[in-house]
Amino acid sequence: MQSNTHGIDYVLGEFVKSTSSIQAAAVMSRDGLLIASKLHKSVDAERLSALSASILSLANRASKDLHQGNLEQVLIDSSDGFVLMVKVGGGAVLSVVSKPNSMLGMLLHDAKKSARTLAELV
Repeated sequence: MQSNTHGIDYVLGEFVKSTSSIQAAAVMSRDGLLIASKLHKSVDAERLSALSASILSLANRASKDLHQGNLEQVLIDSSDGFVLMVKVGGGAVLSVVSKPNSMLGMLLHDAKKSARTLAELV
């Protein structure tokens, strides 16, 4: 996967700055290869990539097996926050970890907007 790492870093940085509740944002291939990340020190980039790849694989299989078409996003809503994975394109995914006080609609909107920009760079 050929990518513009500097451009991806810039887009991730702007995305993280725009939403104070984000603890981590990473772009990775669907098989878990980390491309770029902006992380709080409590989040391990390689672990986030590996977990995201596993979750995406299972979610994609469920979507296909249940005849729901192509997977576009995955949202995990937990007591301590959210994990959001959005398809970027070119085989890449934007994974976002946020605090529980996130405005989910705004987070999803901003993540999809960033994913469209990132699609031009991966």
